[in-house]
Amino acid sequence: MTPYTLRTATQADLPFLFDVSTKAMLPVRKAHTPQLKLDLDKEFQEYSEKFDPKKIQIIGWNNTDVGRLRVVRSPDQIYIGGIQILPTFQKKGIGSAIMIDLIKESDARHIPIRLEVAPVNIIAQTFYEKLGFVKIGKKKKDWIMEYK
Repeated sequence: MTPYTLRTATQADLPFLFDVSTKAMLPVRKAHTPQLKLDLDKEFQEYSEKFDPKKIQIIGWNNTDVGRLRVVRSPDQIYIGGIQILPTFQKKGIGSAIMIDLIKESDARHIPIRLEVAPVNIIAQTFYEKLGFVKIGKKKKDWIMEYK
C-alpha cells in the first residue's frame, strides 16, 4: 500500500490548493467545455472567497504536498466532497490507498460512502467502480456514486 499523510490545511496552503484543484480538474473541465477559456485571476478570487482551510486536508507523499481531500463524516455516511491529486503524482497508488482506508472506515462503521463525479470524468468513474462504487442517482449534472 502506498503510504500517504494527511494534514489540515492552513490559510498559507491557499495557492497550493487552488493549483491542485485547477490542474487536476482541467481535463474534466475541458471535456465538458472544449472551448474553455480560463481566467485564473478571477477563479482564484472566487476560490479564495469560499476557502475554509479547516474543511480541507493536504495529501502528502514522500514529504511532498501532492493533493487535497475533503471528507465530511456524519453518523449515516462518509461523504467525499473532493479528492484531487496533482497530475504528476497520479497513478502512483495514492488515491487508491486513501480510498481503501475510507472503505475500511465505512465497513467498520457500517455506513456508506457517497461522492459525486462528472459524467465526462470516465477515468474517475472507472476508478470508483473498481473499488465497488455504484451509480445511485444524479445531482444536477453529476453522478452520485455510493459504496455500501
